[in-house]
Amino acid sequence: MINRMYMIAAVCLVVAVSIGWSKEIILQGDFMLTPTDVEVNLNHKTVVHTPTVLPLQNTFLDSFERGALAPWVSSGQGGGWGIRDTTNTYGPQSPAGTGYRYAGHPHNDTASYPCSGANPGYMCHLTSPTISLTGWDSLYVTFSYYGDFEGEMTNFDGGIVQISSNGGSTWQQIDEDALGHLNPTYDQQLAGGSQLYYAWAYCYDTDPLWVTVTSEDLIALGYAAPGNQIQLRFTFASDALAGGEGWFIDDVRIADTPPPDQQPPTIVHTPLTDTTDTLNTYTISADVTDEGSGVDSDSVYLHYQIEQGSVIDVQMTNTGGDTYEADIPTQSWHTDVYYQITAADLAGNEKATPVYTFEVTSARTIIYDENQPYWIPGDLLPGNGLFVQFTLTDVGIDSGLVHKVMLYFDGPGPFDLHMYRGTTGNPGTLLDSLMGLQSPGYAWNVLEVTNLNVMLRGDIVSGFICRASSGDTTRLLMDPIQHYPQRMWGWIDYAWQMAPYAGGDYMIRMKVIPITYYGVEETPSETPSALLLSCTPNPLRTNTMIQYQLNTNQHVSLKIYDITGQLVTTLVDAPQEAGAYDLVWNGVDHKGSAVSSGVYFLKFQTDDHASAQKLLLIK
Repeated sequence: MINRMYMIAAVCLVVAVSIGWSKEIILQGDFMLTPTDVEVNLNHKTVVHTPTVLPLQNTFLDSFERGALAPWVSSGQGGGWGIRDTTNTYGPQSPAGTGYRYAGHPHNDTASYPCSGANPGYMCHLTSPTISLTGWDSLYVTFSYYGDFEGEMTNFDGGIVQISSNGGSTWQQIDEDALGHLNPTYDQQLAGGSQLYYAWAYCYDTDPLWVTVTSEDLIALGYAAPGNQIQLRFTFASDALAGGEGWFIDDVRIADTPPPDQQPPTIVHTPLTDTTDTLNTYTISADVTDEGSGVDSDSVYLHYQIEQGSVIDVQMTNTGGDTYEADIPTQSWHTDVYYQITAADLAGNEKATPVYTFEVTSARTIIYDENQPYWIPGDLLPGNGLFVQFTLTDVGIDSGLVHKVMLYFDGPGPFDLHMYRGTTGNPGTLLDSLMGLQSPGYAWNVLEVTNLNVMLRGDIVSGFICRASSGDTTRLLMDPIQHYPQRMWGWIDYAWQMAPYAGGDYMIRMKVIPITYYGVEETPSETPSALLLSCTPNPLRTNTMIQYQLNTNQHVSLKIYDITGQLVTTLVDAPQEAGAYDLVWNGVDHKGSAVSSGVYFLKFQTDDHASAQKLLLIK
């Protein structure tokens, strides 16, 4: 890769453009092109170019060199454009890859300041011939450029890349907001005074280096569609002051894949899912390949984070062929693990996977969306919201503890979380809520709600209420197609509406921990025969006081279970007389060994009564 040199800013800058044109290789698309199929022809040929439609082509290569200025289109108040022979002392001293002639200003290889013509010179605008790419369904652009302007880091003159999706009728600047669709992206916004005005542009000196620019897939980014009349061009503009060597283009490559020597490694990995394993390490395995310079085996790393702890970096070991592995240490119940894999090739191109996450838990995740954030409903007024009705039997359980709620917003903003009992009609009673929350932005917002102790059978309705001061700053994303209209609800103007938006399924998810649900059973008597009063403190660090009351003589069973339903210890299993009782659980199992931090359940059962209480042990 050609590196970039940045220098200290000076005053006004100026121009001379360099761009030439010669068609070298066109690979036809009647075969599947892979990176190894592409060979660059270094033989120089200069031909008269006219825009040509290239149907079904996989790769277009052009050295962008020529011996005459035409058919460049020049406009503005003056000229002076010509061909720069770089064997002379003025101009780029080394070509980027091939060739030696470039169109530039001043045409006589003599530095000029201000631009030729009456002081302060002329504004100039130069546009390359168009490259027609109709019929392509992927579009990656690579080229090299050289810049030498009036100043070292000024922004009066510069060049941009443009694309048309309608045969040249209108043009759009690629990466016009310098968001990173070109890499490296544009230097700076141009000052007023040229035809490009305030466009982002390549306008800083690179002398003595050439810089190689690559793009992402311009069609996937929405600049054009496969059926469009696609054209591409380079354009340059200067203000009324000119000097320096200008902007030069070399070695243009347009293809349906990035060039092999600039593609980062490919990382193929199957993400780990939630696990109940608290005894063994978690092995992360990935196949890492690179079609260009090859994988730098010392660069393959696993980065993981346990809950909110520090990020741990572990070099992955090559276990044979393209496979690399590393382990994450075993974790206790209800621990969130985040991890990412990175690698680089020998040319320095880097690749990072998304950040994956899994939890050590028995929780089941209920998902109705397709994991394709796509559509955003219209604005919601403050106080309105969107909800999803979840059915526990869809994940193979009939009762459980609500563990986490996940919502995917399109940006930051305030909201409240509400959970209602699911019914056959409108959502039922409010079970619990979290108020005054804040979305982190365009990402999954994972809310831990275990402490709310929402245990249930059947359905639950969960979602958010917008709390923006005006309009909606927490719009919920949806997938492309709505498959579950009977599970989507809106709380609009203080009333429930089923599926108020039909664009897709709302991206709200829920994780539920399977438990054996013991609700308080009603008896014909107005006074219950037994009552579990309290567990204090809860959460606990060492001990908790358990209080209960018997109104009649009963056989009492009082047992502690872990989150998997395994019996931890029995506190009481005997007949007892009516009265008030209290006893202490000191956080140990039936063997007298201290148990680990986590969620436990106290099951209280008598002859005609059963109930349960969640205990959270924190050490």
